[in-house]
Amino acid sequence: MSRRRSFRRLAITACALLCIAGLLVTIGWFRFAGSALPPRGSVRVSGLQQTVDVQIDTFGIPSVTAGSATDLFAAQGYLHAMDRAWQMEFFRRVAAGRLSEIFGVSQVQADRFIRTLDLWGAAERLTANLRPDEMDRLRAYAAGVNARLGDRRKPLPPEFSILGIDPEPWDPVSTIAVGMVMNLDLSHWWRDLARHWAGAHLPPEKAALLALPYPDWGQTILDAPVALPPGVRTRPLRGSEDRPDTSGSPDRAAVRPDSPDDGPERWLAFRVLESVSARSASNAWAIAGRRTASGYPILANDMHLALRAPAIWYLAALRADSADYHAVGFTLPGVPGVVVGHNRAVAWGYTNGMVDDMDFAVETSSPDGARYLEAGEWVEYAVRQETIQVRGAEPRVIQVRETVRGPVISDALSGLDSDLSAVWTARSTAARTTGLWELNRAGSLAEFDLAVRDFAQPHQNVVFASVEGRVGYRLGGRVPMREWDGAVPVPAERMGGGFRGAWPPSMHPAGTDPLAGYYATANNLQAPRLGTAISTDYAAPLRAERISRQLDERVDWDVVAVRDLQRDTYSLLGERYRPLAVATANRIGEMEAAARLEAWDGRVEPASVGAPLFYSWLYRLRSLIAADEFAADPGWGFFPLKTFLRVVEQGDQNPWVDDVTTPVTETLDDLAARALTDALEAVGERTWGELHTERHAHPLGRSRWLQRLLGFSIGPHPSPGGPNTVRPDDYRRWGALDSSSWTPPWISEYGPSERFIVELEPDGPRGHFVIPTGQSGNPFSRHYRDLNERWRAGEMVELPLDRERFRRRSVRQLRIVPQRVEEDE
Repeated sequence: MSRRRSFRRLAITACALLCIAGLLVTIGWFRFAGSALPPRGSVRVSGLQQTVDVQIDTFGIPSVTAGSATDLFAAQGYLHAMDRAWQMEFFRRVAAGRLSEIFGVSQVQADRFIRTLDLWGAAERLTANLRPDEMDRLRAYAAGVNARLGDRRKPLPPEFSILGIDPEPWDPVSTIAVGMVMNLDLSHWWRDLARHWAGAHLPPEKAALLALPYPDWGQTILDAPVALPPGVRTRPLRGSEDRPDTSGSPDRAAVRPDSPDDGPERWLAFRVLESVSARSASNAWAIAGRRTASGYPILANDMHLALRAPAIWYLAALRADSADYHAVGFTLPGVPGVVVGHNRAVAWGYTNGMVDDMDFAVETSSPDGARYLEAGEWVEYAVRQETIQVRGAEPRVIQVRETVRGPVISDALSGLDSDLSAVWTARSTAARTTGLWELNRAGSLAEFDLAVRDFAQPHQNVVFASVEGRVGYRLGGRVPMREWDGAVPVPAERMGGGFRGAWPPSMHPAGTDPLAGYYATANNLQAPRLGTAISTDYAAPLRAERISRQLDERVDWDVVAVRDLQRDTYSLLGERYRPLAVATANRIGEMEAAARLEAWDGRVEPASVGAPLFYSWLYRLRSLIAADEFAADPGWGFFPLKTFLRVVEQGDQNPWVDDVTTPVTETLDDLAARALTDALEAVGERTWGELHTERHAHPLGRSRWLQRLLGFSIGPHPSPGGPNTVRPDDYRRWGALDSSSWTPPWISEYGPSERFIVELEPDGPRGHFVIPTGQSGNPFSRHYRDLNERWRAGEMVELPLDRERFRRRSVRQLRIVPQRVEEDE
């Protein structure tokens, strides 16, 4: 009987505990769900002068009308924090080098890199040099953010509870720092360092091919050459001077041993940083009215970024009559204003200008590392101490050395063979970061062109069109003046104090009303004969070539046709190299594979059986050509597409073809045959959609149980497009050089982060927009993923800038009121 009683007590206790656990889970679940409930009625923000009216449509997109610019940006700050509080907190922690505080030891390396560059310190210096009116707008925005973060009656998104953290107050430095991170991602700093490693480990003739200038067959944005500022150095497009200046690369014999933790996993700590990645690829074009069906200009843009949940961008319409401010489009949580979109007179879009704005100097250090040689004399390194708080571990204290040029970045990156200091335009206090204000308010094409000249960073190719019927292009941002080749690090004595200033904005590549009837940019070279004056690392001109070909073919473009071009999946890589793949299949007796490739129409669509075989073969061939040279340290593997194209073009004459790890001399035919055999085994009969999918990733979605419970990440879904198609979908690991990066399945987390098309009618622009996920960053919200289906289908949402037109489509209203008004009521 006692046993039965004991068992009964145990059962009752277990049931009680289960009930309590269930109750706690239910309470937690409802609390999380409550954090996604949209506010209604009115909310208070201190410092507002007048009530701000917010109309919100069925997708959660707000239209904001305020009496002044400061009230407008305070309201925008509130809305950003309302929908994207976690995203903003995450961005700021990236910028401050404080990821280890929430993610632990895995992010110490990433934090050390950011702390070494001193992004936060640079943001503080930039903020201190802003004009009073700029500071007023940033403070107003921060006040709106903090009003939402400080209202604890409304629960915060679940990430804060899961990680056990509270958001910190926002301030103007936070806004500038977020921009600094985006700027860093656009700088391509790692390519210079990879070439530096290659200069130390590879024969000169191979290392030189990693810095090829833009190919002479490639499409340029402008048809005519541009004048270079005096003293600017450039290499020509092709010819005997292909080889970059590698005098800064160390002697191979002088390379010091790698530390024990070096290797192919070196860059894993930076994967979280990819959450704010802007990568390097985007498309934008502006078509003049004589090439459109309506006779009015059309502008289109899709910026290719890391695909994240939530999406990087947040849609909004913003209006302040007293400031003559009326703009609609994509905003960036953490930053006031519209980044990309249109106002009442002008529409604009961006692609990465590919400007080489970070260089490295090879320092000569004393044996104890305390001094460096400067102008023939030994000088003490300036040293600052940084303490990195680490979740679940002891704090890490690091020493950061700095020269007159910049911080010694090699101290934060294992495997480099020299002391390298970084010189970066974004660290200059002369670089303004709030040029959006002038862009957003420009009233004509001429005014907008002037505003781009004042836009300091990040560097962008800007295409624009106006209701006047005109189209334009200008490279925006700071382009550094240098007297050395920026493709590789150079000796400190040659660099001196750093860059020699910046190009005059009036001399940036630019134009209006082109003879061709359009401007098209896809990260390609800005003008003929520009060479490497601005950059060595332009994208291979395949997307630019495809876009230009298509734009040339018709003079009746409309919004539907432009939308179709944005989603074009025709592969110029396939057009160029499919004959080699077919010939290889025939030569080795794989007739069925040859027939499959021959029948492929070149489009990278989910139902295609030719596309996966072609791309698997292509990237396996790339790996066979290049991986052997980097076998000693795959983490430094760098083999750009331009180099691969040159190797295949030259065939056996190119030094990269032979496999240096074997006693025989391989030919390109040998490698192509092996690549096809391997690709057939890997792909089988499966389609592109079965092997290639797309995912919008969230940092917490990498936890399997959190993903199953809360669905942070969206996807994966079968996706169209591939590397270098106009509609891109690029698997990150294709860039790696190891034995498995080319094998399916491929899950991509990179693609069009937004799409928009604007028709510039005389009575005002008509804009169509979409983001990949939804307006909300809270997975419990119905707006977390409600735009994903439209984005995948190529559909858009028309967002009117006119207040009354938007009001007719709104489903709820929010009033953001000054605290004193609320109290009076």
